[in-house]
Amino acid sequence: MWTRALLKENAKVAFRRNYWSCVAVGTLTSLLLGGFSIGGSSYNIEVEDAKITIEEFYSKVPMRFWFLLLIAATIAGIIGIAITILVSNVAMVGCCRYFLENREHKTPVSQMFFGFQGGRYSSNVLTLFIRDLYIFLNYLLFIIPGIIKSFSYMMVPFILAENPEMSANEAITNSKELMNGNRWRLFCLEISFIGWSLLCALFTLGIGIFWLKPYMEASFAAFYREISAEKYGREEQKEEFYEGYYNGRIV
Repeated sequence: MWTRALLKENAKVAFRRNYWSCVAVGTLTSLLLGGFSIGGSSYNIEVEDAKITIEEFYSKVPMRFWFLLLIAATIAGIIGIAITILVSNVAMVGCCRYFLENREHKTPVSQMFFGFQGGRYSSNVLTLFIRDLYIFLNYLLFIIPGIIKSFSYMMVPFILAENPEMSANEAITNSKELMNGNRWRLFCLEISFIGWSLLCALFTLGIGIFWLKPYMEASFAAFYREISAEKYGREEQKEEFYEGYYNGRIV
């Protein structure tokens, strides 16, 4: 039976063998997932007294400022959603494809654009949009159902990366089946990186993320590979997983 420690050690072997390529993919993916920001101009308000009350502050701000702020926030939100649907989600499929392949051999950085190529783009956009819509609707019911569903559908990008011909319904259904009984395992795997995240933030001023991000992605790829082997009875794949770790090679 695999353990979280064994899975993460196996991921480290793959990561270290192709270090700079993994760092490049992890960094690019991070930028595409959360690196977009909307800039804007400042609005200066002159006040005579620094000890201004909240009521006085609002009274000195013209209504057109709040109107423009609302419009800017709405536009920024629409652009952010569009980027997520059209770029970030699809980039995640390519990231998953890269780290799955990197377990077997050194993989070029260009593979992170897998989701955009070969006529797969539109189907990836649709599938991940439906997944996100399902998660959003469950969050409307309550926070807990939303969290559970988000974990249930977390393997969709990996499934699309490995089976690009799958329909949206098939990919989402397969993810639910794979995560049946494995949601807690994945939660524990994610929690295990909290210490590293804090160290990166406190002692490396965020620079440590260049090591942490690809390490995490490699670990999630190993997790997907292992639970898919368990689910679909790929015993030979499970044996390769352990042999690969103990012999110092990648599976």
